[in-house]
Amino acid sequence: MDVTESTRRSPVLVVGGTGMLAAVVGALLREGLTTVVVSRNPPVPAAFGTPGTADGVLIPVSADYTEPEPFARTIRRAAARTGPFRQAVLWVHAEGRPHAYAAVADTLTQDASVIEVVGSGALAPTAPAPRPPEAFGPHIRHRTVVLGFTGDGPRTRWLDHGEIGTGVLAALRAPQGDRLRVVGRVRPWEDRPSA
Repeated sequence: MDVTESTRRSPVLVVGGTGMLAAVVGALLREGLTTVVVSRNPPVPAAFGTPGTADGVLIPVSADYTEPEPFARTIRRAAARTGPFRQAVLWVHAEGRPHAYAAVADTLTQDASVIEVVGSGALAPTAPAPRPPEAFGPHIRHRTVVLGFTGDGPRTRWLDHGEIGTGVLAALRAPQGDRLRVVGRVRPWEDRPSA
């Protein structure tokens, strides 16, 4: 991610940023970005690590994407406070995506970049190929980050929060042409951890 003076002022939206994406939020704040973090429960700033010397601004908001109307109102209020979002990182479970993505789409700049974080099931052998959600339209630069697993043979495990954060940050900083990124691995499919 090229952090220029204009992008420092452009807000970033992170939905689901208090757990496995907390390291991503911390990095954005240390880079001096205004970061709106949406979670069911208000995050405490300490969850994102040491702020450092950058002048990033954390704006925590409480909203549950399983409640479409309140979620949309909350996102609109946040965008009214900060201005439209130039970047968004979204960790939303499948059942909440249609309405959550529609709400987010209404708050993005025309040239926004969206990172959609999904589980390994998105690349299951029988799954259709990932494609940009219709809500974002052709003007939004959409990329998908698929969370896989790590390890060898029968000793595989799901990624930990640190590995996920590193992978998502790498996707944020990657050239825009990189539309699909797998963090860890998803092949062979039979090696996936059982729990």
